[in-house]
Amino acid sequence: MPVRVLARLATTGIYLLHGIPRDLQRAARLRAVSEGTTLRSALLQALREYAAGTWTPRPDGESPNRPLKPTPVTGAAALSTTGRG
Repeated sequence: MPVRVLARLATTGIYLLHGIPRDLQRAARLRAVSEGTTLRSALLQALREYAAGTWTPRPDGESPNRPLKPTPVTGAAALSTTGRG
């Protein structure tokens, strides 16, 4: 697939986030499923709150929760706002 096609797809709601640890992605997906929602829905809600100014992320060093153990990331975590979460 030519690069220009990928660029066009990206403007319609397909995003690649590099550097997302697999254990973080799995933990978030498991929590979403256990709460009867999707990872897509959780991410959209976070983006809505951030855009509205009702939520501001803390700098990495100020997180009140202990971060998950880092794991090597071998590729990009693909997140689609048009597909399954």
